[in-house]
Amino acid sequence: MQNMGLGGGVMMTIYERKTGKAYIMNARERAPGLAHSKMFKGNANMAASGGLSVAVPGELMGYWEAHQRFGQLPWHELFQPAIHMCRNGIPVNYRLGRTLADAGMGPDIRASPTLSYLLTKGQGGNLPCQGETIRMPELAETLSTVASCPRGAWALYDGELTDSFVEDIRSIGGIITNEDLASYRAEWMEPVTHTFADGNTLFSAPPPCAGNILVFMVSVLEGMLNNSTKLDIFDLHKMAETFKFAYALRAEIGDPAYVDIDPVINKMVSKQFIMETKNKILRSNSTYQNSSYYGVRYRTSDDYGTVNIVILAPNGDAVCATSTINTLFGSLTASVSTGIILNNEMDDFCSPEIVNSFGVPPSPANFIAPRKRPLSSCCPTVIVDKRGDVRLVVGAAGGTHITTATAQVIINNLWYNYDIKQAVDFPRIHHQLLPMHLKYEYGYPKVGVKYCATSFYFS
Repeated sequence: MQNMGLGGGVMMTIYERKTGKAYIMNARERAPGLAHSKMFKGNANMAASGGLSVAVPGELMGYWEAHQRFGQLPWHELFQPAIHMCRNGIPVNYRLGRTLADAGMGPDIRASPTLSYLLTKGQGGNLPCQGETIRMPELAETLSTVASCPRGAWALYDGELTDSFVEDIRSIGGIITNEDLASYRAEWMEPVTHTFADGNTLFSAPPPCAGNILVFMVSVLEGMLNNSTKLDIFDLHKMAETFKFAYALRAEIGDPAYVDIDPVINKMVSKQFIMETKNKILRSNSTYQNSSYYGVRYRTSDDYGTVNIVILAPNGDAVCATSTINTLFGSLTASVSTGIILNNEMDDFCSPEIVNSFGVPPSPANFIAPRKRPLSSCCPTVIVDKRGDVRLVVGAAGGTHITTATAQVIINNLWYNYDIKQAVDFPRIHHQLLPMHLKYEYGYPKVGVKYCATSFYFS
């Protein structure tokens, strides 16, 4: 509820065992037709919340397109559990309860007439607590309408629900039109692929997602790590430096329908450039505080929340889906008539007037344009072995942390031979170059933390 939903977008990597092929479903949100690069000039906060922050959602259309191509169950059956929960009560679990009780989030929700209406009705005006339930009858009716519609998702995009949905968005200051919804298309894309030295093959999502960044990370690190089950502090250094080089390249990527990204993509897969990067890392046990050393020219915006789900079917098929409305409760607004909580994905774009505190200009590749999709860190990934059997299905949540988290789970499982639970549970590090500091999770081995402290990672 707080991280994803029909008001957001989704990226899927779908692997079909019988053909040995992977397919990418791009149902990322896109900018409205009236959007432009200077729309947030003088008020960057408007990109983070409120009607202007809402991009055209793609989630439901992504589900419809995926079902049209690969679905087995009848469309209407897929919605019944969610409809039942919306009508009879959605349990408030620990994570949702903690979010609603947060001293910063609670007042923001109450200040939003639309969102507070959805979350407090039937609660005496109070936000629900852990252990209580939330009923969402409007969303139940929306799901019922979509489930019974012969055209599926088009009930929302160009059908019975469209006018009221658009009217709700316009009433909170949004600029999405009926035409924006009617013209929205989820896109099938070719996956990013990488074959490891051992014959395993990786499939992930291309730009505007981060599959190419993930492939660059594992390409640089392959053959450089200790490959033991015990933490090697020099492996830690190699990972941190690789992440920094990768995030410098990320700033050159945008929606390929609007930006020529071939030069940077070709650079990232160049064996010569990968080897040059390896050599830079190997010939020094130090890190550098000057971001220009890593080749950064621009900065990108941070993305935030997300939910990731992985499914491995009995027939060997696999799906990895990453879904988001961006920050917690998205734009802090909702469509009251449909019960849909709305995204704030416009905040994932860069704005030309905003130079960050490091003096690095924003990335032109990620400037707003009509119908453009913003850059994303998500990288839903499927890895198969030489026979074509699924070896690993992996993705992550956490905004800009997604790509480094996914890389480390792959490293832990494929190279350190951790089982799935160990690979996911082992504490991780994160470095995205700007800001120039290393993050580590609670429980990270002390020897690694001590090494980082003495190697000037903590500035």
